Amino acid sequence: MAPAPRALALTLLLLAAGAGGAAGLADVANPDLDELSGLTVSRADPAVLWGHNDTGGGAVLYRFGHDGADLGALPVEGARANDWEDIAAFEHDGKPALLIADTGDNLAVRAESVLYAVGDPGRAGRPELLWRLRFRFPDGTRDCEALAVDLARREILLVSKRDEPPRLYRLALPARAPERPLVAERIGEVPLPAPTLAERVLRRFGHMPTALDVSRDGATAVLVTPRRAYVYRRAPAAGWAEAFAAPVAVLELPPLPQVEAAAISADGRELVLGSEGRPGRLARIALPQ
Repeated sequence: MAPAPRALALTLLLLAAGAGGAAGLADVANPDLDELSGLTVSRADPAVLWGHNDTGGGAVLYRFGHDGADLGALPVEGARANDWEDIAAFEHDGKPALLIADTGDNLAVRAESVLYAVGDPGRAGRPELLWRLRFRFPDGTRDCEALAVDLARREILLVSKRDEPPRLYRLALPARAPERPLVAERIGEVPLPAPTLAERVLRRFGHMPTALDVSRDGATAVLVTPRRAYVYRRAPAAGWAEAFAAPVAVLELPPLPQVEAAAISADGRELVLGSEGRPGRLARIALPQ
């Protein structure tokens, strides 16, 4: 029998995966964090989550617990927030750090996007700006809400939102910010299932990527849309372009208002989800091991 087309294979995988099994549903205590658009687990303290708002939220990072407890709203001095869309934890000079993606472009008008690296102080202290990286996409303006850092390969991964299929880009993770703007490298596409007519009409952006994260060991990536999570595994000798050719599992997300943020837990066993709203909401689903 001939192999099934990729779209059919993904559909069968989705049906087989079913729901991920939500746990630990919690409200975000800080009412100002009502457009939660980026989420990551602190490398300085895995009991701490970092997040930020969407467009118009200002250059402010929010620190909170896995139970949603408010641990402070902290301005990032020297940074600007045009449209912050995602955040990733990594290490800079051997110390915990955060990478903020000012990469949103709803109207396709930005000539450049910006990444801000800040120190991760954990539960106490303020995030200080380490460097900024200006870059552009090689194939025109792109709206991007999904960013991750693979520290093992020293790569920054970005997935576009409005393309069908989404496009996968990379930047080398610099030790210091370059003086000149960089050009991201387009390394492939991410073949997601085509949206149904109902999804296009009723949930215009429900099938588009809104978050991305890579596990600490660099072996697993999870790409999130408002409805589903796609889990990818990377073989030791393979690159991410090969890994994103097809997911190993597709998980239905719990019924949250608008999922735009996600992070893999420190132990790699769960996916922490963040949803916009007042209050914002947090949930966890188990990842296949």
